[in-house]
Amino acid sequence: MYRWIKKLHIYSGLLSYAGFTVWGIVGIWASFLPPPSERQPGMPSSRVVEFRVNGTETDQEVADRMIVASGLQHVGPGRRPRRDSQERLEVRYYTPNGMRRIVLLEDRGQIRIEQANTKLGEYLNIMHMQTVVRQNPGWNMALWGAYNELSLWAVLFMTASGVYMWLATRPGMRWAVWTAGAASAVVVGLVVWLR
Repeated sequence: MYRWIKKLHIYSGLLSYAGFTVWGIVGIWASFLPPPSERQPGMPSSRVVEFRVNGTETDQEVADRMIVASGLQHVGPGRRPRRDSQERLEVRYYTPNGMRRIVLLEDRGQIRIEQANTKLGEYLNIMHMQTVVRQNPGWNMALWGAYNELSLWAVLFMTASGVYMWLATRPGMRWAVWTAGAASAVVVGLVVWLR
């Protein structure tokens, strides 16, 4: 039994390696960030595309056509549209690469496509939070979200199997007991301090 748990422990570590790397980079990057209120958002770029509405379509049908006409990558039809403060039909997508907004300018026969791109650190931050439950704009994000979630479960298994292997082989080692106690105290202290 111990031999199989050890193998699974190693494989789960290898499986979650890329996820650990992204999480580590994001953790270090976040330590040097200013507070959210002091961060400067990127300036969105925009372009317009010719687009006509025939008057018989529902908002959802128009929005689906707007999405296709925009030519945006990793953005597919099906997103629910809404009206902005000027009653213009719009569709918004939040992707790891930044916000994407498509606005119908019906009186001009156009749609305006706005893209606000994120910086590398922000991109990785979004990627480290991505799971299968979050709305994914495409199959590639769904795949990464599934991998990220699998990595989370692999880390939990590694933790449990590591404790099992320690208890199964060297439960009486004083330095291991002291290390486990000190680590537990630090975690409890951080939880209390950060709340």
